[in-house]
Amino acid sequence: MVLGGIFVFQAAVFALAVSFCAKNGGLKACPEIGRRYDSTFSVQIATVLALLGGSAVVSSQRRQSSSDDRVSLEQDQDPRLPPQRKE
Repeated sequence: MVLGGIFVFQAAVFALAVSFCAKNGGLKACPEIGRRYDSTFSVQIATVLALLGGSAVVSSQRRQSSSDDRVSLEQDQDPRLPPQRKE
């Protein structure tokens, strides 16, 4: 949610910059505006992908630890008794 707010703010600032440049001579007034937009967009995409990758790693570790808990629970039971189901 916060990341989306940051991206919206950056887009608003960029829109203001483009508006200023359009009113004051276009690319002659702001020759670097295209490169800056490309750089900002690339950083935003990289940030989102990094956060998604980190989230996937964390969730897979959580799932793995919960399955390990079930295995250890099964090993602690007396083999002569019927298996207990976790509800």
